[in-house]
Amino acid sequence: MAESDSVGFGASPTSRTVRIGTAEREQAAASLGEHFAAGRLEVDEYDDRVARAYAAKTAADLAVLFSDLPSPVVPQSAQPAPARAPRSLIPVVVFAVLILAVVLAVTIHVVPFFVFPVLFFIFLRGRRGWAQQYRGPRRYSRM
Repeated sequence: MAESDSVGFGASPTSRTVRIGTAEREQAAASLGEHFAAGRLEVDEYDDRVARAYAAKTAADLAVLFSDLPSPVVPQSAQPAPARAPRSLIPVVVFAVLILAVVLAVTIHVVPFFVFPVLFFIFLRGRRGWAQQYRGPRRYSRM
């Protein structure tokens, strides 16, 4: 890193004798790891620089470690993820109706006949799938 690149490690270019803390040392080690992953450092050189980064006391000690490396690239902001479509409440309602039917059957010892149409719709919906999207009218090709 150049003179102005030491700013990321807790010191301005004018105050390079300011003591640094553990956070700055770990940030420098992580940055060295990125340079190592990019192939800019060899294993021995990386080990030496990381050891010197953890032993550094001032921002100037860290700036020396980055003097021959390019400045870090600031990542561009990622595009926000597309909004998910709201989930259907049909499975929740069907489940609640089935639980209600079971509770009624157990407590009053009568088979709730309203459950049969619900089961029929569950069967029909289960064959198509809960999350199937409408894809428009079907188009058949001529043979």
